[in-house]
Amino acid sequence: MARRSASSTSATAVALPVPNTGAFARVLQFMQTAFTWAFGITAIVCGIWGVVALEQLIINDKRFELAGPPEPGVESEHFTIAGARHASEQQITDLFLRDFGRSIYLCPIAERRRRLLSIDWVQDATVSRIWPNRLVVRIRERQPVAVVQVPGPDGTTLYNLVDADAVMLDPRRASRLALPVLNGILPTDKESVRRDRVKRFLRLQTELGSVMEHISEVDVTEPDNLRVVYAIEGRALTLMLGNQKFLERFQNFTDNYSEIKKRLGNATVLDLRLKDRITAVASEESE
Repeated sequence: MARRSASSTSATAVALPVPNTGAFARVLQFMQTAFTWAFGITAIVCGIWGVVALEQLIINDKRFELAGPPEPGVESEHFTIAGARHASEQQITDLFLRDFGRSIYLCPIAERRRRLLSIDWVQDATVSRIWPNRLVVRIRERQPVAVVQVPGPDGTTLYNLVDADAVMLDPRRASRLALPVLNGILPTDKESVRRDRVKRFLRLQTELGSVMEHISEVDVTEPDNLRVVYAIEGRALTLMLGNQKFLERFQNFTDNYSEIKKRLGNATVLDLRLKDRITAVASEESE
């Protein structure tokens, strides 16, 4: 009997509960994800708050305030204009009137530059913030290439300057300039027309080089037949040079001037466009 009880006892097994490791891992992963999101959101909120606080500091702190406006003719350590010789410094300063007395951070740099480009003589401009409280305006001015005669009221003649882009410039702000007179350019012409005629004039000027020192006027009214007024031996002759080979045609004229003078001594307008001959278009007798 004792032996049978022992055998029966040894055959009995006890089943232990098995832990659900998959559910525990999911809970742990959820907690890690929630913590990561909470940390990320907190960091973003703190970052935004920091940026806003910093921006408000830059806007309101007097250390970033642009002092001025400067007195006319007096240099300012806070507002500097560089490169303006003919452009009006007062006009430039007036564009920044709203910026004086407040933070340079609030100055709309791109807008100020765009408005600077509308000022006479200004070809390009940059505006730079120099922290904590300076603005520097750098101007690149247009360079006039010729004097342009334009009709004024009551039949009078007025003079403008024109640059390589065919932009008309106010001559009253210019210093003394030794430039040829360019005829055939009018403010009322289309911009493309003016630009094409100035381009032809510049090509003529480049080809003739030092000869331009003796040319007082260039007429581009007919773009395919440029005319120049050339001074020689106390006389002013109008030479028709066409639209190409300007230097070659001019040298042909100077090389044969003695013969031209004998045969066409009274001529005032000479056509140099033909390679084998020079003809008189107008003379003192016919005028």
